[in-house]
Amino acid sequence: MVSLASPKDCTGCSACEFVCGKRAITITPNGVGVVLPSIDESKCVNCGRCQKVCPALNPIEKNFPIKAYAAWHNDTRERTQSASGAIAAAAYKHALEEGMDIVGTIQKEDFSVHLVVSDKAEDIEQFRNSKYVFSSIGLLMPELKKRIKEGKRSLVIALPCQIAAIKKCFPKQDLLVYADIVCHGTTPTTYLQQHIRKIENKCGKKATKMFFRDPSLLTHTFHFSLYDKQGQRFYAQRTMNGDTYQVGYHRVVSYRDNCYNCRYAKAQRVGDFTLCDYSGLGEKAPFEYNHINTSCILVNTPRGEEFLKPLIDNHIITAIERPLEEPIAGNRQLQRPCDKNAMRKDFEKQIAAYNGDFEKAMDVVIKNAKRRDKYSFLFNLPIRAIKKIGRYLQGR
Repeated sequence: MVSLASPKDCTGCSACEFVCGKRAITITPNGVGVVLPSIDESKCVNCGRCQKVCPALNPIEKNFPIKAYAAWHNDTRERTQSASGAIAAAAYKHALEEGMDIVGTIQKEDFSVHLVVSDKAEDIEQFRNSKYVFSSIGLLMPELKKRIKEGKRSLVIALPCQIAAIKKCFPKQDLLVYADIVCHGTTPTTYLQQHIRKIENKCGKKATKMFFRDPSLLTHTFHFSLYDKQGQRFYAQRTMNGDTYQVGYHRVVSYRDNCYNCRYAKAQRVGDFTLCDYSGLGEKAPFEYNHINTSCILVNTPRGEEFLKPLIDNHIITAIERPLEEPIAGNRQLQRPCDKNAMRKDFEKQIAAYNGDFEKAMDVVIKNAKRRDKYSFLFNLPIRAIKKIGRYLQGR
């Protein structure tokens, strides 16, 4: 009997489903909304192909970065419309100019997110901006296989676990240039859908568009916003305002279980180059420019360096080389995965108790966290008072 990766390791990449010639594997949500593969034993012939392509069960080649840049698009509009320095937008446009296809994420009408391949410049707009939710590569793989057979080159910008899956399915593929995105974790799609439905019901509006980092409110403020079909924004909240989805994501509460054991949260990268927000900028060497909407580029392979060179030489982007240790020290996800904090551990209990109801689970988790914070404050109050008195007496 074939054994697939355990839930604590499976990323839901669907590589196993893609290579199964008997269609014995399906990717479906479990009881709490996390998509995982399951095998129909009546169809399985125990060929083992699914195990051979599983990134969670096999070694993945990674490279330590050779250069680090603080970078941004030289077109101001591109920067304001993008989540960070708009380097991905510049890379996509350059790829199309070189006759390559481009791979990125789109969000469908039901707010599910999917990786797709395109040869159209207008699709860059759909690929733009961060999408803090699980994204499926199921639609991508058959189309990418077809284009590879036709000899077409592609720029793939995706999460490291997705790139690892693509590499396993299409090994030693010179037609693909990979850019991996530094990722904190992915939240199941159903949690996002439940959250949007709750807001729609409360506001009496139907959402047709959403942002995790709304450009009209400045992307660095991380506003979760919803728009109706007339293009009117009817909801915009941040983590500090108590938006349950934002709290779940940005406080490391609602990710897939595998994200807390991520094999890719380290300096060694699977992509030819890596993109992320630049955390820790200026901490290892002076930096005289504006830090807002500045991306970090890690160059990991000669192929990545070759791809990026025209963007820098032709002044499409500004790229200032930085000490390599600076972004690695500044970004925890380049060191290790997120830890399961008290809120996460509580969430695991509540999401199971409420049978996958994200909103009910998060309401309880947030209330319990506030209660813990209150007790912690009261417990530590005498200690803080004693320390303050001690400092006062020492100063006399």
